[in-house]
Amino acid sequence: MAQDTVDIAALCALLRQASAAAAHEAMERAGHLSPSLSALVPGVLCVGPAHTVRAPAGYGDEIVRAADEAPPGSVIVIDVGPAPDACTWGGTGTAVAQRRGVSGIVSNGRVRDLAEIRRARFPVFAHGAVATGWSSGRRGETGVPVSVGGRLVHAGDILCADDDGIVVIPRAGAARFLERLQARLDFEREAARIVDAGGRYADVMARKAAHTVPS
Repeated sequence: MAQDTVDIAALCALLRQASAAAAHEAMERAGHLSPSLSALVPGVLCVGPAHTVRAPAGYGDEIVRAADEAPPGSVIVIDVGPAPDACTWGGTGTAVAQRRGVSGIVSNGRVRDLAEIRRARFPVFAHGAVATGWSSGRRGETGVPVSVGGRLVHAGDILCADDDGIVVIPRAGAARFLERLQARLDFEREAARIVDAGGRYADVMARKAAHTVPS
């Protein structure tokens, strides 16, 4: 378990130097969520272990609890089932979660107070904005597998999200993925050097084989 924790910390640190596209390549072009969920705050990178929430559509009890209790560095992943227009987040939750060090939000619903969220530069990924709110009185669950963006996300899985999309890395494969991501970033740095030196796109692709990810 201790080694697991070290691997997750190292992986998150490396992902903060990367991108969702690099994570997707390192996942052998897998792990991406549906592009129907997009970045509502442009130009931010969101990385961290999933703090999963399953909430009844239209009820915020479990979401409020997550804003107050999700560990610093985590990404709150909210599943409201087949209700893509339900409100799942807002400005108050953003202020609380951001102060507590939460890395961001991924939701298969919508959010409100978007101007406030954007001013805070808090990473939020969802179907879009909505003016409606929620009620209280129905609890959900936290720490359970959730279905978001066409993929099952377990508590502790690692997310990497930016303007290009959202990628999920299973926690069980974190150490192996770290090796693949390092190889991908090495290739991207070499590609940049080739281009800066006046090289062609074909030159970049010719070098890609030299950075074959270890099997």
